[in-house]
Amino acid sequence: MDNIYLKKLPQYGFATTKSSLQQFVHHAYQMQHTSIFWCMSGEALFTIDGQKHHFSEGEIIICPTGSKILLLDITSDFSSRLLGLSKHIWLAARSAFSLETMNKIERHPCKNGDTALEKEFISNIFRQIDLMEYEVANNLENTEFCRQNIILSVNALLLYMQHIESKNEQSAKGTVHNNKDNTFYDFRNLLTQKFRKERSVQYYASAMKISTRHLNSICQRVSGQNAKEIIDHYTIIELQVALMYTHKSFQELVNEYNFPDQSYLNRYFKRHTGFSLSEFRSSGVMVD
Repeated sequence: MDNIYLKKLPQYGFATTKSSLQQFVHHAYQMQHTSIFWCMSGEALFTIDGQKHHFSEGEIIICPTGSKILLLDITSDFSSRLLGLSKHIWLAARSAFSLETMNKIERHPCKNGDTALEKEFISNIFRQIDLMEYEVANNLENTEFCRQNIILSVNALLLYMQHIESKNEQSAKGTVHNNKDNTFYDFRNLLTQKFRKERSVQYYASAMKISTRHLNSICQRVSGQNAKEIIDHYTIIELQVALMYTHKSFQELVNEYNFPDQSYLNRYFKRHTGFSLSEFRSSGVMVD
């Protein structure tokens, strides 16, 4: 990554640059920030966390913090735009989307849309991002205004990716799907609806009419996590977003998330993040 880009990220909370990604060729790199790549021209073959992908003009891909990218090959005309985001901006932008949606669009190239509107959409988003970067660089007093606009721009980008994914799913109807994958996505759908009230593996297995062992086996195969780890991770992410971006009291969160009391919620949160509720809210440090 170029030094100017890396300096902007902690200062502004976001940064964007054009790159041929030469630094990734045959060198594994672990992303320090959530990074969004948009292929402007050419093609690339790369892996994210060991999974191979083909990346071509017009496509966009999200590489979450901690993911490992390795570029295997690129064409001579390859170029891309890169947008890096702080934890705060990223989680604020994605807070409106379910965990299931994010799992579908993260680490997977999103193909360019078919219509003229869809093809121009990403370009317009990056024009907006360029304006915000220019503004914050020339007037630091507008940093918060620019950050809020970046959140809206990334939110729009995620909505676009969700739209394209939905179109692809519709066009693929009638094809044979893997039953285990379907069961996993059914679990994720149910989780997004019920996680505030139900966090036991037994509940979800019973609702899906399968054994807890079978559910854990499917989750482990598809995601690398067992069902309880997925439930807790989703719950903690949503609690962090609520603590950072709302003024809900701890008791309101106890009631909303169906915890026995504040003490129990505090222990649960600290076990998974290392922070108490009050420590997290005052520090504003997002925990993956």
